[in-house]
Amino acid sequence: KRRRTAREKGALPNEQISPADGLLALIQTMAEVNVEKFYERLNKIHAHFVRHSESTWHGAECLSIDKGASDEDNQYLKSTIIHHYLFGYELPDTVVLLTKDGQCVILAAKKKCAFLKPAVDQVPSKKGSVKSLKLLTKCKEDNNEANIDTMVGIIQGGNAENAEPLKVGVLLKEYKTNTSHKEGSNIAAWEGRIRNAGDIEVVDVAGGISVVMAVKDQEELDMLKKSSVLSNKVLKHGFVPKMEDIIDNSTAVTHEKLATDVDAIIEDPSKINLNVPTENVETCYFPIIQSGGTYDFRISATSNTDNVKFDVITVALGARYQLYCSNIVRTFLVDAPKAVTKTYDVLIGMHEACMKSMVPGKPLKHVYASAIKFLRDEGREDLVSCLPKNLGSSVGLDFRDGNLLLNSKNTVQIKAGMVFNLACSFGGLKLSEKDKAGLNDNSAIKSLSEFGLMIADTVVVKSSDGGADLLTKMGKHATDISYTINEDHDDGDDDDESEESDDGDRELAKKIAKEEETRPTGERRSNRLAANAVSAEVNEGAAERERKQIELMARKNEERLRELARLSKKKGGDDKTKKAEELETYKSTKNLPDNVLPNQVKVDMARQCVILPICGNPVPFHISTIKNVVLPDPDTAAYLRINFYTAGMAVGKDCPQNTLKLVQKYAPYATFIREMTFRSLDSQSLTTAFRQISQLRKSARQQELQVQEEANLVKQDKLVRTKNERVPRLADLTMRPVFAGRKTQGNLEAHTNGLRFISTRGEMVDIMYANIKHAVFQPCKSEIMVLVHFHLKNPIMVGKKKQQDIQFFTEVVDASQAVDGNRRSMYDPDEMDDEQRERQLRKRLNEAFKDFCRKVENVARKNGYTLEFDIPYRDLGFMGNPNKEMVMIMPTLNCLCNLTETPFFVVDLSNVDHVHFERVTFMSKAFDMVLINKDFTKQPWRVDMIPNEEKDSIQEWLTDMEISYTEGPMNLNWKSIMSTVVGDDRFYMDTEEDEVTQKEAGWEFLRMFGRDDGSDEESEEESGYSENSGQEESEEESEEEEDFDSEDDDESDFDADDDLEEQGMDWDDMEREAAADDKRKKRDGDEDDRPQKKKRRR
Repeated sequence: KRRRTAREKGALPNEQISPADGLLALIQTMAEVNVEKFYERLNKIHAHFVRHSESTWHGAECLSIDKGASDEDNQYLKSTIIHHYLFGYELPDTVVLLTKDGQCVILAAKKKCAFLKPAVDQVPSKKGSVKSLKLLTKCKEDNNEANIDTMVGIIQGGNAENAEPLKVGVLLKEYKTNTSHKEGSNIAAWEGRIRNAGDIEVVDVAGGISVVMAVKDQEELDMLKKSSVLSNKVLKHGFVPKMEDIIDNSTAVTHEKLATDVDAIIEDPSKINLNVPTENVETCYFPIIQSGGTYDFRISATSNTDNVKFDVITVALGARYQLYCSNIVRTFLVDAPKAVTKTYDVLIGMHEACMKSMVPGKPLKHVYASAIKFLRDEGREDLVSCLPKNLGSSVGLDFRDGNLLLNSKNTVQIKAGMVFNLACSFGGLKLSEKDKAGLNDNSAIKSLSEFGLMIADTVVVKSSDGGADLLTKMGKHATDISYTINEDHDDGDDDDESEESDDGDRELAKKIAKEEETRPTGERRSNRLAANAVSAEVNEGAAERERKQIELMARKNEERLRELARLSKKKGGDDKTKKAEELETYKSTKNLPDNVLPNQVKVDMARQCVILPICGNPVPFHISTIKNVVLPDPDTAAYLRINFYTAGMAVGKDCPQNTLKLVQKYAPYATFIREMTFRSLDSQSLTTAFRQISQLRKSARQQELQVQEEANLVKQDKLVRTKNERVPRLADLTMRPVFAGRKTQGNLEAHTNGLRFISTRGEMVDIMYANIKHAVFQPCKSEIMVLVHFHLKNPIMVGKKKQQDIQFFTEVVDASQAVDGNRRSMYDPDEMDDEQRERQLRKRLNEAFKDFCRKVENVARKNGYTLEFDIPYRDLGFMGNPNKEMVMIMPTLNCLCNLTETPFFVVDLSNVDHVHFERVTFMSKAFDMVLINKDFTKQPWRVDMIPNEEKDSIQEWLTDMEISYTEGPMNLNWKSIMSTVVGDDRFYMDTEEDEVTQKEAGWEFLRMFGRDDGSDEESEEESGYSENSGQEESEEESEEEEDFDSEDDDESDFDADDDLEEQGMDWDDMEREAAADDKRKKRDGDEDDRPQKKKRRR
């Protein structure tokens, strides 16, 4: 099998890999050392070295980490691991010297010194114990004599007459084999001086470095999680389907061939539809697949050329993601007898006991002791002799750290953040003929006399006392790994059996059949294999989810109680309602306009008031007190009626908040003017007043809406533009939402503290890194666009509206295309060329957006901001209706979203308190999902018409995200429920106010809705869209009522009392009534009352 070269494995940046040696210089100049990470990890090593120099570091006075030439055959050299840990890359022929007083000296070639030069200028002055960094460039003229003298002088500290030999810490295993380095290299010159010096003694410090590197930081944990997911996916979607296919078809395949196929999947995860760059992944070791009675559980074992036997099959594989290792091992049982399954159950229990024993503060040997104790407590002391010498080791950049083995002697303390490959196995287990008595003669396991069992997982130690967490989460219980392809049978089938024996067999068969009907057997039955196992797995998965949900609901109730207590304590008495502000148009009558006449309706646009004549005196009324104004069609005279906001009647939703407070304030004792009507023979003056009043009301309303829009806006920092550096930029993007209803196109740039979008019309939108709550990059796969989306912490103004979601996208294909009448063949070369071009465009755009996101993350991190782009999980996506159409909804790490259609649907999972599933019945083909906000004053989010087959996967995902859920058969009135919940101070408690009477705590009461009543089921169409239809109607009403120019709307706002109904009738209604009266009288032949009617109209 071809192994990657040192350059491919990380001697150069992963994103710049090239096999061409001629590009070496170019690529090295493009590499950059992460200075912050370098000093953080170097300080971590130095601090531990200073504190524990006499114990863990064997009394060393300084550390010398020597990295020789790249070794393609040994990718786990300790020096190589340290270089990746510190620098991010491998730097061959380099010496790193670290003294107790904080001096760091690096001897390397010129290009490597140039690579490290940025770190020299950025030594943290206060932070950390490393005080200085000095680079020594390789000098060929004097064979590095001057550099070596400088380094010796530094480690001796000016005290050359010290009686005791100076102890220098080295990687002793590599130090002993470094005698063959070529003459003139840095390593040969430095280690040659140490060997020839009589006053220098070398000690091994590999153990100390292992202890320091064993505790992973957050970035390392993220890499290990991704690596573990990769190993898990390869086993689940790569190996298992191949193995099941081999068993189904009884195909003869060798262990080596199957291992080669699995290895190819690790090297190229796209074979199992994983979108992982191939340059970032490789195998930790060649996969080990064993069966047929020959089992070797050492990591040095190999897959032999024997065919796979359908008995006890073990598979071990490990993947590296960006050089971080993970490991997973599973044993699959085919036609296994009870003796094997019972032993396997013991192995599972021992594995779980070992995980629970990984408690911070305990020694590593405690894990091995816990395994032995578990076996003795289970009465299986006979299995102690079958245990391996160790149960795994620390894992990270190094696959197997020999200094941190989980054996019976290791005294190194377990710490939170350590990651281990926990490998539990039993070897050399005997299988007697008695154990195989009930097996089918065709079962391959019938020929086994000895077998082995092994399971291994990558686990991380938690900070609490709860033990370790799994990173490789593929199931390992009997239901996950057991297969039955040959039914067991009894040997007694002779015709001359007794009738009593026949009856016994018949009863036994009935009993077994009944057991299989009432409970899952835990075994797969081929296609044979998986057909009958599906229902068993679903039932068991649902039961397990239900158990976790009960625990989760109880824990969430306690957390929410503490959270609400903290919030109420923090708020204290700060909730002060804003008092009503008294209206003042003029301070005195002297300030009235000079051109005001005693009997004229005058509008003062500057003061926002209407001056009305009352008994010949001009009286100003603020525009916010006027409810509406009506100008009927003029007859012989013109009329203008003005209605005011008063107490004792509905003020309407358009009433200004300050006016509403004033009405409530003065309602108990003040007298209000409800309406005023003015008559004039000069219709032009009243028409002008009507137009000005309507215009003033409209502008005042818009000003108030704008104030409300900007009320909760947070002042943003000013964008600091990047200078003297190349700015990451994406060109020809379209922004949503748009400016002023027009398509907004332009460029997006990443600067020092935020992003700036500049449209082709010169419009600008600044998005600060500190204001980005979630950033999402959605590559184009089946959609028509590739996009980046920003969900903000605080809204910003885009045009005249505040927005919390900003998106930039590029269309891969036009959203609408003209289709001609000519149908094209699928084999048409032009059609195939178009498809090929479209695929290439998709790939190119995806790479461009991905590269931009990576650069933005780097710019943000460089300037002290935390920004990471999430990618939606397509395999967890489902169809649903969050607004008005069916769309694909996909979860990300922090959100549930649909970003391709507008309005955007983005639900921050941290704001979701509970999820309820509605219309979950056997009769319905779809269900609805309601996501309840932690802020009970806000209405829940809804997703309607989700297909029933998605329910299990959604509930599984919610359980993994630790979000509680319930389900019921009907739609609920959430407006009523939320109003009730808001006023319940004991909502999350399980007792009433007397603290004795029991009640459902939190959202547990939703489990009770509609369990016994199935007669009120609504049709899917009505229940699925009833909520939306109500929302659509309310939206349309609100849009219509915002039109202040509409006379009909103004009239409809008037809401008179019943006893004043005739008085409130407007002139249009009176005209229609009079016309109807005229027609009726004309029909009756009576025309004498027409003059009286005209008189009444006057």
